[in-house]
Amino acid sequence: MINKIDIKFKIKKAIIICISTLLLISLITCLFFFISGHSKRKAAQNAIKIALNKTPITKIDEVYHLSRDITSDSVSGRDKHNHRYYFVYIPSKKKAYYYSAKEGMNKAKISSLFEYLHPNQNTYKINFGWYKDLPVWEISYKKNNGNYGYAIYSFKTGKEIFFVDNI
Repeated sequence: MINKIDIKFKIKKAIIICISTLLLISLITCLFFFISGHSKRKAAQNAIKIALNKTPITKIDEVYHLSRDITSDSVSGRDKHNHRYYFVYIPSKKKAYYYSAKEGMNKAKISSLFEYLHPNQNTYKINFGWYKDLPVWEISYKKNNGNYGYAIYSFKTGKEIFFVDNI
């Protein structure tokens, strides 16, 4: 006959095993996400380092990552006179490009242009990067029907280069 103490002990042991298993699964999941994002974080840190060392940029405002036909890591920042600049680094080619904001469209202008051309879309991310040998802005958005899409605009002219809807 099993006494009450043995039953309580077995229940406590089962609870401890369940909690330990859940903690282990949580730890493994967190570790997986940390490791999978490490290369992206390292690439962004590399772009920041190059921009700060090789350009007049002294303050980083935003960091971008764009992966279309080629992967690029970019930053927007300001120099000591508070002028805005954009810097794009293409790791696979080990090439970098540097633009004054005056040379093209800024994030706000591109966002307004997108909203004008494609009304009723919910923009959720705007990235600066490189596409088909051009500096570009990529706008990712979500439609009211739940589908996604993105548009790519030339940094210099604001011309829409690519548009994909209802993904």
